[in-house]
Amino acid sequence: MAPLQAIDPNVPRAEHVSATPPRLVDEDDEEEVVSSDSDSDVGAQLPGRPVARDPYSDSEGDRIIENIFAGTDVVPQLHEQQRADTFTTSGINGATWYRKLHCTQPQAFAQVQGMRTSSRRGRRSLDNTNFEPIDYWRMFITDEMLDDIVCATRVRVIQRMAHTPPDFYAARHGAAAWPSRTLRKQEHKPMTKKDLEQFIGIAYGLGVTYKRGIQDAFSDDWLIGVPWVQRVMSFGKFQRLKNSLSVDIPRERHVEHVDPISNSGVSKIGVLMEKFKKRCLNVYQPKAELSYDEQVAKTNTRFSKLQQRLRHKKYNGIQIYSLCEAGSGYLVTFVTRQPTTEFSIEGAMFSLLKDVSDKWHRVYADNLFISTKTLRWCKDNGIYLCGTARTTHGFPAAISRKFGGVLEKGDSSWRMTRDGLCAIAWHDSVVTQFMSNWHNPEAVDVVRRREKGERDRSSRNAPKVAADYNKFMGGVDQLDALRGTYTCRIKAKKWYFSLLWWMLDVAMINAHHVYCVEEGKAKRKPMTRDKFIKSVVESLIAKDEDPDAAEVENDGSGRKRARNEAGTMCEKVRPCTFDRRRQCKNCYNRRGVISKQNTGCSTCEAPLCVDCISEWHERRLDEK
Repeated sequence: MAPLQAIDPNVPRAEHVSATPPRLVDEDDEEEVVSSDSDSDVGAQLPGRPVARDPYSDSEGDRIIENIFAGTDVVPQLHEQQRADTFTTSGINGATWYRKLHCTQPQAFAQVQGMRTSSRRGRRSLDNTNFEPIDYWRMFITDEMLDDIVCATRVRVIQRMAHTPPDFYAARHGAAAWPSRTLRKQEHKPMTKKDLEQFIGIAYGLGVTYKRGIQDAFSDDWLIGVPWVQRVMSFGKFQRLKNSLSVDIPRERHVEHVDPISNSGVSKIGVLMEKFKKRCLNVYQPKAELSYDEQVAKTNTRFSKLQQRLRHKKYNGIQIYSLCEAGSGYLVTFVTRQPTTEFSIEGAMFSLLKDVSDKWHRVYADNLFISTKTLRWCKDNGIYLCGTARTTHGFPAAISRKFGGVLEKGDSSWRMTRDGLCAIAWHDSVVTQFMSNWHNPEAVDVVRRREKGERDRSSRNAPKVAADYNKFMGGVDQLDALRGTYTCRIKAKKWYFSLLWWMLDVAMINAHHVYCVEEGKAKRKPMTRDKFIKSVVESLIAKDEDPDAAEVENDGSGRKRARNEAGTMCEKVRPCTFDRRRQCKNCYNRRGVISKQNTGCSTCEAPLCVDCISEWHERRLDEK
């Protein structure tokens, strides 16, 4: 009895072969091998077109297969499938494959790339002449979203004060000392919308111009400190805003059922991310080519089930399935991966592609997402899909890289189904596998490749699907690269902050891309990305107060200010000393400096520095 052989799940079993086996001939016979159910003679030569030779039908390919599967019953099955024009694979991704063209002319993409008219703010002209960079940013981070964050932050402060103190605080300070001084300050001076904008502006600005830590940026050291940051707010206020910041926006009351494959199911920040997703969909119409892949929001937290241990990467984080525009990295739509039984990779892909259905977008994805099932679903919903493929996802094993014969570099072999799905094996540096629901497998393009020992790149024939995949697949990778250059990411303990920084980075990238597209339509040269971010930061950190307010007389609120003629009204200057030190009126009213002295004038009873006595009495405060 022969020893048992290991079963390879990628290899079709005997019952998976077509019920009508192809007619085989002897090797010595020179007649073309044609299946019994084939309706055309593939050996017939068309006028002006040579017959393509299938590299899998030679004796060399047969010898390789026999060596791999010696002693098993797989060899005759692969011989039959490779030599036949028709064979069938079974399973959920099964199909009947033919060596005959069944493709049609693809539908044209009818949409127009650019900003949607409904997303324009206010009643500004459609030529977009009055739009500023901050206006593009507010299209994605709207005033409503900022108001929701401010409201959620105030609610969180009140809830924390009402709860019992944490164990570490009670052990160190005692339960009677609760609430803490920081919480009392946050209650006394709650976060405002302008505080939040300044906080975001500092995060953006430091991401563009500064690479050190936040505490160093607020330092008074002339070498490592950032002066403009210190003029916006103090380090203590920045830390209080960061510690109290909350994005836990409650769901709307009338929403009873939450889609399991949506961002709304993410705790703490799900509602905000779903609003951001809708803005990405409604603001801008991308071009025809899109790419689908996963990206990661980095975090090493232990307090969230969303974190994924990514063995193939050097970091861990939260996975986000994204659909981006090829060539620009504009994020069209996304969904966060969740550890639930209802969530699946295939379901996430179908959920995102529904947002761009019936427009005949051309979507490119890698072999994790490509299968015969997804290809058929996309074609039924008005989407063209293609990418690399696996044999476990429906790629026919008879022409795969593992079971195939000899392919010279640049050669390819293909099969098609009657509903227009094509499977192509092409020898690049290795044999690569592609599947598509709209490409013509006989369409040929040229790619440039480097050869060992040669200085210049050489041209190599490639199927059109391979050339298109190399050209349009990198949209999500481009978004990751842009996020890595000018990121607003700040080190934080809360896990959902990683998703907040990711959302803010993507909002700036999307805003800059829309700005570049609209400026190009107006035939103007757009700003570079760093200058665009700096312009947005200047608008975010700008104070609401009037810049001339310091020259206006006191209105009765806050610290009292002396009248402009106060010093000159003194009848006679009489320098003297006081019992206690007081603030010099001249230093405070003229230069805004606090200087306490025990000297002054006894006639007008004004505390003054020795050097300020003459200036206070001789010049009005409004004189320069």
